[in-house]
Amino acid sequence: MSMQAETSEGTNATSVATLALERIVRSPSTLVENLPIGIYTCDRGGLLVQFNRRAAELWGRAPNLGDPAVRYFGAINIRDGEGKPISPDESPMAQVLASGQSVRGRELIVEQPDGRRLTVLANVDPLFDEQGTLVGGTNCFQDISELVEMKGRMREGRRVARRVMEALPAAIYTTDAEGKLLYYNKAAERLWGVAPKLGDQYWCGSWKIFQPDGTPLPHDRCPMAVALREKRAMVGPEAVVARPDGTRVPFLPYPTPIFDSEGTLIGGVNMLIDLTEQKRADAQQRGLIDELNHRVKNTLATIQSMAAQTTRGAPGEDAFEGRLLALSRLHDQLSRNLWESADFDAIARDAFARLGAPANGQVTIEGPAVHLKPRAALGLGMVLHELACNTQKHGALSAPAGSVALAWHVVDGRLFVDWREKGGPAAVAPKHRGFGTRLLERAIAHELGGRSTIDFSASGLHCTMEIPLSG
Repeated sequence: MSMQAETSEGTNATSVATLALERIVRSPSTLVENLPIGIYTCDRGGLLVQFNRRAAELWGRAPNLGDPAVRYFGAINIRDGEGKPISPDESPMAQVLASGQSVRGRELIVEQPDGRRLTVLANVDPLFDEQGTLVGGTNCFQDISELVEMKGRMREGRRVARRVMEALPAAIYTTDAEGKLLYYNKAAERLWGVAPKLGDQYWCGSWKIFQPDGTPLPHDRCPMAVALREKRAMVGPEAVVARPDGTRVPFLPYPTPIFDSEGTLIGGVNMLIDLTEQKRADAQQRGLIDELNHRVKNTLATIQSMAAQTTRGAPGEDAFEGRLLALSRLHDQLSRNLWESADFDAIARDAFARLGAPANGQVTIEGPAVHLKPRAALGLGMVLHELACNTQKHGALSAPAGSVALAWHVVDGRLFVDWREKGGPAAVAPKHRGFGTRLLERAIAHELGGRSTIDFSASGLHCTMEIPLSG
C-alpha cells in the first residue's frame, strides 16, 4: 500500500469520527445519555419526563416515565445528609417547582431497591418557557459517596486526635503561622491557671512568663515565638509560668513548627512539661544528700579525733589521718555531683594537691574526660592517694629532680591508668606487703573487677591499672 493510500485511509477514519461526534453534539438526548452524572427532568407537576442512564444507575432502577406513583425523583427513597427520610413533597425538586428558585449543592442520600445507599450532590434548576412560565425542573446529581466517606474518616481522625490530646497529662496547644492561639487542652489550661480566648492571644496562653532567674519573658520572645520565627523545632529553654493567682510553675517547652507538603509554615504545636514535681524531688534529694554529707563528715571527724587521741605519737598517725582526709575529699567531690559520678582528672589532681607537686612541675597529669561511678571514684582515689604519699616519702618526688607522669586513656569501655616515676631513688620491692599494696589489689581487682601491675625498677616505680567503666 502506498503512503498516499495510507494517508487517505487515516484521513477518512478521522473524518468518520468527527462526523460521529458532530451527530452526538447535535443530538442533545444522545449527549445527555452519555454524561457521567445523573440527569433527570420533571414536569410542572413533578412527573418524570426524562432521565439518563447514569441517573438510573444511581437510583438502582429505571422507573416508568409519567408514572403518577413516581414524583420529583426516581429513587425509591431519599434522605437528607444526616440520614433523615425526606418525603417527595420535601425534596429539592418539589421545592424548586414550588418556588421557581434553584437549589444548589444539596447533599442527599439515595436509597436503592437492594438497600444500598449512595450519597449524591444535587443541583436543581427550574425550566421556563419563552413567556417565562415555569414548566418543570431539571436535576443534575453525582455520586460523592467516597468523598463523604473520606471526609468522615478525616473528621473521625480529628476527633480521635482531639480526644488523645485532651487525655494527655502534658499541656499541648497549637497556633497558626503568626502565632495566634488555635487550640489548647485541659492540661494546658491547668498549667496556665487561665482559659485564654482562642484567636485573641499569641504564642502562648499563659498570663505571664518568666525566666528561671525571675526576669520577665515577653510572649513574643517565648520559645514558641522563637520556633515559629526561626522555623525550627526546639527543646527548652526552661521557663516559669505565672498564674493570675500568684503561683508559679516551672516548665520545659517543646515547640515545633508545622509545614505543609510544599514546605510552607502553617502553624506550630507546643508541649509544656510541668517540672514542679521534678524540682520538688530534686530539692528533697539535695536535702537528703546534704544531711548525709553532714553526718558522714561528723563521723569522719569523730573517727579522726578518736584516732588522734588513741595513737598520739605512734608510728603511722599521720598516714591514718591523711587517709581520712583523702576519703573526705573524695566524698566531697561525689556529693557535689549528687553521688552520680566524679571527674577522674579532678581526683588525680587532688591526690597531689597537698604535696604542691603539680605547681612546681614535678608532676604531669594527662588524659581525656572520664566520669567515674562512686565505687570506682573512691577506689581509684584512695589508690592514687597512697601512690602520691609513697612517692613523696620514698619515690621520685623525694628527690629534687624526680618526676611523676600520670596518664590514662579509654578503650572499649575500659579505663587504662599509667603511673610512672623517674629521676628518683631506685624502686625496691618491700619485704612485707604494706597497706598501699593491699589497697591496690583489693580496690582494683576485688572491688572494681580490674587488674593492676607494679614494677619496682632502678628507674623508678611503674604501676598500671585497668578497670571497666560500666561496673
